[in-house]
Amino acid sequence: MANTTALLFFSLAAFAACSPSTCTFIPSTNATTTNYPGSSFIKTSAYPYNISVLSEVPIATICTSPTGNRTAELACARIYIDAIDEQLAFLYARRLGYAAVAGASKFATNTSLNDPSRNDVVAAGMAAKVLKYGATEAAGAVMGGEGCMIYAALKYEVETIQEECNNKFTVDVERVCK
Repeated sequence: MANTTALLFFSLAAFAACSPSTCTFIPSTNATTTNYPGSSFIKTSAYPYNISVLSEVPIATICTSPTGNRTAELACARIYIDAIDEQLAFLYARRLGYAAVAGASKFATNTSLNDPSRNDVVAAGMAAKVLKYGATEAAGAVMGGEGCMIYAALKYEVETIQEECNNKFTVDVERVCK
């Protein structure tokens, strides 16, 4: 009987450790002050500009060939795209860290991870930001919420909760493209 009681106690204690109200989440330091693009702490290939400074990203006309050399333009564009992708990856990793904190907070308060009205606000906000910087509103909406950024963040939130708090936690996350 004592063994059964002890087993029950430990089972309940293990369950309590995984319950939303007692789960303690500590975010990853995923994108750090030592691994950012252009950091002196890591050896990276030479970039065409200082990728640790956002304001140094040149505009795409830098790759326009006055002679119309399309091969040179393509090669140039790829170099800059690779550098910008490095910056985007770093910033997105940082964003996912915040998304994981938001997801853990929602999990702890039994709030739905996926809030379509909030997703719409994020998508509209990104659409406006991208439009402000010269791209199209439609491209910003896709990036911001309609299938990309929010979908990936929600998947990351679910995976983080499963890893840190409750391995049986599931939420159906669908990629929505309008």
